[in-house]
Amino acid sequence: MTEVFFLEFWLPFLLVFTRIAAFVSVIPFFSWRGIPAMLRLFFAFVLSLVLTLSMEGQVPLPVTDLGLIVMLGKEIFTGLVLGFLVYLYFSVFLMAGQFMDHKAGLMMAGAFDPLFGGQVTLLGQFFYFLAAVFYLTVNGHHLLFLSLKESFTVVPLDSPLISTPVSWEYLKIFAAMFLLAFQIAAPVIIVLWLMDLALGFLSKTVPQIHVFIIGLPLKIAFVLVVFLLMLPLLGVVMRDVFDMLARDFIIVMRNW
Repeated sequence: MTEVFFLEFWLPFLLVFTRIAAFVSVIPFFSWRGIPAMLRLFFAFVLSLVLTLSMEGQVPLPVTDLGLIVMLGKEIFTGLVLGFLVYLYFSVFLMAGQFMDHKAGLMMAGAFDPLFGGQVTLLGQFFYFLAAVFYLTVNGHHLLFLSLKESFTVVPLDSPLISTPVSWEYLKIFAAMFLLAFQIAAPVIIVLWLMDLALGFLSKTVPQIHVFIIGLPLKIAFVLVVFLLMLPLLGVVMRDVFDMLARDFIIVMRNW
Protein backbone atom coordinates (compact mmCIF):
# COMPACT_ATOMS: atom_id res chain seq x y z
CA MET A 1 0.00 0.00 0.00
CA THR A 2 2.81 2.39 0.88
CA GLU A 3 4.62 1.58 -2.37
CA VAL A 4 1.48 2.24 -4.42
CA PHE A 5 0.95 5.57 -2.65
CA PHE A 6 4.56 6.51 -3.38
CA LEU A 7 4.23 5.70 -7.06
CA GLU A 8 0.88 7.44 -7.48
CA PHE A 9 1.56 10.59 -5.48
CA TRP A 10 5.06 11.13 -4.16
CA LEU A 11 6.92 10.35 -7.36
CA PRO A 12 4.80 12.78 -9.48
CA PHE A 13 5.01 15.30 -6.63
CA LEU A 14 8.81 15.05 -6.59
CA LEU A 15 8.99 15.68 -10.35
CA VAL A 16 6.50 18.56 -10.20
CA PHE A 17 8.32 20.11 -7.25
CA THR A 18 11.63 19.88 -9.12
CA ARG A 19 10.29 21.78 -12.13
CA ILE A 20 8.53 24.45 -10.07
CA ALA A 21 11.49 24.96 -7.72
CA ALA A 22 13.78 25.49 -10.72
CA PHE A 23 11.24 27.86 -12.27
CA VAL A 24 10.82 29.90 -9.08
CA SER A 25 14.59 30.19 -8.59
CA VAL A 26 14.97 32.03 -11.92
CA ILE A 27 11.93 34.28 -12.38
CA PRO A 28 11.85 37.84 -11.02
CA PHE A 29 10.23 38.53 -7.63
CA PHE A 30 11.65 35.23 -6.28
CA SER A 31 15.15 35.17 -7.77
CA TRP A 32 16.18 38.35 -5.92
CA ARG A 33 18.77 37.61 -3.28
CA GLY A 34 16.72 39.39 -0.64
CA ILE A 35 14.08 36.64 -0.83
CA PRO A 36 14.93 33.88 1.69
CA ALA A 37 15.60 30.48 0.15
CA MET A 38 13.21 28.81 2.59
CA LEU A 39 10.40 31.07 1.39
CA ARG A 40 11.04 30.05 -2.21
CA LEU A 41 11.08 26.37 -1.29
CA PHE A 42 7.90 26.70 0.78
CA PHE A 43 6.11 28.45 -2.07
CA ALA A 44 7.30 25.80 -4.55
CA PHE A 45 6.23 23.04 -2.12
CA VAL A 46 2.70 24.41 -1.65
CA LEU A 47 2.22 25.05 -5.38
CA SER A 48 3.56 21.58 -6.25
CA LEU A 49 1.24 19.97 -3.73
CA VAL A 50 -1.80 21.71 -5.22
CA LEU A 51 -0.82 20.88 -8.81
CA THR A 52 -0.05 17.25 -8.02
CA LEU A 53 -3.45 16.75 -6.41
CA SER A 54 -5.14 18.26 -9.48
CA MET A 55 -3.16 16.23 -12.02
CA GLU A 56 -4.72 13.29 -13.80
CA GLY A 57 -2.97 10.27 -15.23
CA GLN A 58 0.05 8.32 -14.14
CA VAL A 59 3.69 9.06 -14.68
CA PRO A 60 5.77 6.35 -16.39
CA LEU A 61 7.96 4.79 -13.76
CA PRO A 62 11.75 4.85 -14.16
CA VAL A 63 13.24 1.40 -14.43
CA THR A 64 16.42 2.22 -12.53
CA ASP A 65 17.73 4.85 -10.15
CA LEU A 66 19.65 6.35 -13.04
CA GLY A 67 16.34 6.75 -14.89
CA LEU A 68 14.90 8.65 -11.92
CA ILE A 69 17.95 10.94 -11.83
CA VAL A 70 17.57 11.61 -15.56
CA MET A 71 13.89 12.49 -15.10
CA LEU A 72 14.72 14.85 -12.24
CA GLY A 73 17.46 16.47 -14.31
CA LYS A 74 15.04 16.96 -17.21
CA GLU A 75 12.53 18.66 -14.93
CA ILE A 76 15.21 20.98 -13.55
CA PHE A 77 16.21 21.88 -17.11
CA THR A 78 12.57 22.46 -18.13
CA GLY A 79 11.91 24.74 -15.17
CA LEU A 80 15.09 26.72 -15.84
CA VAL A 81 14.27 27.14 -19.54
CA LEU A 82 10.74 28.41 -18.86
CA GLY A 83 11.86 30.62 -15.98
CA PHE A 84 14.74 32.13 -17.91
CA LEU A 85 12.31 33.08 -20.69
CA VAL A 86 10.38 35.19 -18.17
CA TYR A 87 13.62 36.71 -16.89
CA LEU A 88 14.64 37.62 -20.46
CA TYR A 89 11.54 39.74 -20.97
CA PHE A 90 12.02 41.56 -17.70
CA SER A 91 15.67 42.18 -18.50
CA VAL A 92 14.51 44.19 -21.54
CA PHE A 93 13.64 47.09 -19.25
CA LEU A 94 16.91 46.75 -17.34
CA MET A 95 18.87 46.90 -20.60
CA ALA A 96 16.81 49.84 -21.87
CA GLY A 97 17.56 51.81 -18.71
CA GLN A 98 21.24 50.96 -18.95
CA PHE A 99 21.30 52.16 -22.57
CA MET A 100 19.93 55.50 -21.36
CA ASP A 101 22.44 55.67 -18.51
CA HIS A 102 25.32 54.85 -20.83
CA LYS A 103 24.40 57.60 -23.27
CA ALA A 104 23.91 60.12 -20.46
CA GLY A 105 27.22 59.28 -18.79
CA LEU A 106 25.65 57.74 -15.70
CA MET A 107 27.40 54.39 -15.90
CA MET A 108 29.87 55.48 -13.23
CA ALA A 109 26.92 56.17 -10.91
CA GLY A 110 26.06 52.49 -10.85
CA ALA A 111 26.45 50.55 -7.64
CA PHE A 112 26.56 46.92 -6.62
CA ASP A 113 23.05 45.68 -5.88
CA PRO A 114 22.75 42.38 -3.96
CA LEU A 115 19.26 41.86 -5.39
CA PHE A 116 20.73 41.52 -8.89
CA GLY A 117 24.08 40.13 -7.83
CA GLY A 118 26.02 42.71 -9.84
CA GLN A 119 26.41 46.36 -10.72
CA VAL A 120 23.28 48.14 -11.95
CA THR A 121 22.67 51.70 -13.07
CA LEU A 122 20.11 54.13 -11.68
CA LEU A 123 17.60 54.26 -14.52
CA GLY A 124 18.09 50.58 -15.30
CA GLN A 125 17.17 49.56 -11.77
CA PHE A 126 14.26 52.00 -11.63
CA PHE A 127 12.94 50.83 -15.00
CA TYR A 128 13.20 47.17 -13.95
CA PHE A 129 11.30 47.67 -10.69
CA LEU A 130 8.70 49.79 -12.50
CA ALA A 131 8.10 46.90 -14.92
CA ALA A 132 7.85 44.41 -12.03
CA VAL A 133 5.29 46.57 -10.19
CA PHE A 134 3.29 47.06 -13.39
CA TYR A 135 3.28 43.28 -14.02
CA LEU A 136 2.02 42.54 -10.53
CA THR A 137 -0.55 45.35 -10.72
CA VAL A 138 -2.18 43.95 -13.85
CA ASN A 139 -2.16 40.45 -12.26
CA GLY A 140 0.28 39.12 -14.82
CA HIS A 141 1.62 36.68 -12.26
CA HIS A 142 -1.78 34.95 -12.23
CA LEU A 143 -1.48 34.25 -15.95
CA LEU A 144 2.13 33.23 -15.46
CA PHE A 145 1.37 30.54 -12.89
CA LEU A 146 -1.65 29.41 -14.89
CA SER A 147 0.69 28.92 -17.85
CA LEU A 148 3.06 27.03 -15.57
CA LYS A 149 0.19 24.72 -14.63
CA GLU A 150 -0.61 24.16 -18.31
CA SER A 151 3.05 23.32 -18.95
CA PHE A 152 2.50 19.95 -17.26
CA THR A 153 -0.13 19.21 -19.91
CA VAL A 154 1.74 20.59 -22.92
CA VAL A 155 5.16 19.40 -21.68
CA PRO A 156 4.32 16.26 -19.66
CA LEU A 157 6.66 14.74 -17.13
CA ASP A 158 7.70 12.00 -19.57
CA SER A 159 8.39 14.39 -22.49
CA PRO A 160 11.80 14.50 -24.25
CA LEU A 161 14.46 16.92 -23.07
CA ILE A 162 14.13 19.63 -25.74
CA SER A 163 13.56 19.88 -29.49
CA THR A 164 15.31 21.81 -32.25
CA PRO A 165 12.36 24.23 -32.84
CA VAL A 166 12.50 25.28 -29.19
CA SER A 167 16.22 25.98 -29.39
CA TRP A 168 15.75 28.03 -32.55
CA GLU A 169 12.81 29.93 -31.02
CA TYR A 170 14.89 30.70 -27.95
CA LEU A 171 17.71 32.09 -30.08
CA LYS A 172 15.27 34.35 -31.94
CA ILE A 173 13.78 35.62 -28.67
CA PHE A 174 17.23 36.21 -27.21
CA ALA A 175 18.26 38.28 -30.23
CA ALA A 176 14.97 40.19 -30.30
CA MET A 177 15.41 41.31 -26.68
CA PHE A 178 18.39 43.53 -27.52
CA LEU A 179 16.51 45.16 -30.38
CA LEU A 180 13.45 45.68 -28.20
CA ALA A 181 15.51 47.26 -25.40
CA PHE A 182 17.15 49.63 -27.89
CA GLN A 183 13.75 50.59 -29.34
CA ILE A 184 12.45 51.47 -25.86
CA ALA A 185 15.51 53.60 -25.13
CA ALA A 186 15.56 55.13 -28.66
CA PRO A 187 13.76 58.43 -27.77
CA VAL A 188 16.33 59.24 -25.09
CA ILE A 189 19.24 58.17 -27.30
CA ILE A 190 18.02 60.32 -30.22
CA VAL A 191 17.55 63.39 -28.00
CA LEU A 192 21.03 62.99 -26.52
CA TRP A 193 22.53 62.46 -29.98
CA LEU A 194 20.96 65.72 -31.18
CA MET A 195 22.21 67.40 -28.03
CA ASP A 196 25.76 66.19 -28.78
CA LEU A 197 25.48 67.70 -32.26
CA ALA A 198 24.24 70.99 -30.81
CA LEU A 199 27.08 71.09 -28.29
CA GLY A 200 29.55 70.32 -31.05
CA PHE A 201 28.32 73.23 -33.15
CA LEU A 202 28.34 75.44 -30.03
CA SER A 203 31.96 74.58 -29.27
CA LYS A 204 32.94 75.50 -32.83
CA THR A 205 31.02 78.76 -32.67
CA VAL A 206 32.06 79.83 -29.17
CA PRO A 207 35.33 78.08 -28.28
CA GLN A 208 35.44 79.81 -24.89
CA ILE A 209 32.58 77.63 -23.62
CA HIS A 210 33.72 74.46 -21.86
CA VAL A 211 31.40 71.99 -23.55
CA PHE A 212 32.48 68.96 -21.57
CA ILE A 213 31.79 70.70 -18.27
CA ILE A 214 28.39 71.99 -19.37
CA GLY A 215 27.39 68.91 -21.37
CA LEU A 216 27.33 66.30 -18.57
CA PRO A 217 24.76 68.00 -16.29
CA LEU A 218 22.74 68.99 -19.35
CA LYS A 219 22.65 65.37 -20.52
CA ILE A 220 21.48 64.15 -17.13
CA ALA A 221 18.76 66.81 -17.03
CA PHE A 222 17.59 65.98 -20.57
CA VAL A 223 17.51 62.25 -19.79
CA LEU A 224 15.32 62.80 -16.75
CA VAL A 225 13.00 65.18 -18.62
CA VAL A 226 12.57 62.83 -21.58
CA PHE A 227 12.11 59.86 -19.26
CA LEU A 228 9.37 61.72 -17.37
CA LEU A 229 7.68 62.55 -20.67
CA MET A 230 7.86 58.87 -21.62
CA LEU A 231 6.28 57.62 -18.39
CA PRO A 232 2.63 58.01 -19.52
CA LEU A 233 3.42 55.95 -22.63
CA LEU A 234 5.39 53.23 -20.86
CA GLY A 235 2.21 51.48 -19.73
CA VAL A 236 1.33 50.66 -23.34
CA VAL A 237 4.90 49.51 -24.02
CA MET A 238 4.95 47.25 -20.96
CA ARG A 239 1.57 45.79 -21.88
CA ASP A 240 2.82 44.91 -25.37
CA VAL A 241 6.04 43.40 -24.00
CA PHE A 242 4.18 41.24 -21.50
CA ASP A 243 1.72 40.17 -24.21
CA MET A 244 4.74 39.01 -26.19
CA LEU A 245 5.93 37.13 -23.10
CA ALA A 246 2.61 35.28 -22.80
CA ARG A 247 2.64 34.45 -26.52
CA ASP A 248 6.24 33.23 -26.61
CA PHE A 249 5.76 31.23 -23.41
CA ILE A 250 3.00 29.27 -25.12
CA ILE A 251 5.02 28.91 -28.36
CA VAL A 252 8.01 27.50 -26.51
CA MET A 253 5.84 24.97 -24.68
CA ARG A 254 4.01 23.86 -27.83
CA ASN A 255 7.26 23.43 -29.77
CA TRP A 256 8.84 21.41 -26.99
